[in-house]
Amino acid sequence: MILPGVAARAALATITLAAVQLGYPLESVAVAEVGYVPSSHIEQIPRLKSCEPNTNCVSSGYLEPPNRYMSPLKTLSDKETAYRRAVRDLSTRNNKVEGIAKDSYLHIEVPGTAPGSIDDVELIFADEGIVNVRCEARVTLPPPPFCVKKNCINGNMDQRTRVEEISRVL
Repeated sequence: MILPGVAARAALATITLAAVQLGYPLESVAVAEVGYVPSSHIEQIPRLKSCEPNTNCVSSGYLEPPNRYMSPLKTLSDKETAYRRAVRDLSTRNNKVEGIAKDSYLHIEVPGTAPGSIDDVELIFADEGIVNVRCEARVTLPPPPFCVKKNCINGNMDQRTRVEEISRVL
């Protein structure tokens, strides 16, 4: 049995590869829409979906509960400059980076907690240097029973660490 998300990612990879081989710019191809809600004529501002319950996910969405909430990131430059720098710098770190420039959206695949797994990190660059973030593991693991790090919130610490590593690049 093929899971719907796996089939969708496989189809997306095939479409992306075909588009690159035919010479289409990557912006014209849909990227892995894990938690991305693109801008449209109805909704002018792109956004990230909320984290599903019982997943290893953190998000800067204001409706998230404390164990899944993470503050948005802050950059010192304008939206377009920060987006271009992030594409350049994150691409050099052996991560798979896909983006939609018109929405200032980035999707980054990073190694996950489980051996051979992948975590999806999504960034949307907003005005005034704000970067909304969402990080979700493709393989859900049970949370550890306690924290050993000072001031930690139990749950999803690995995803928080991945976002912190990316924030250092920004």
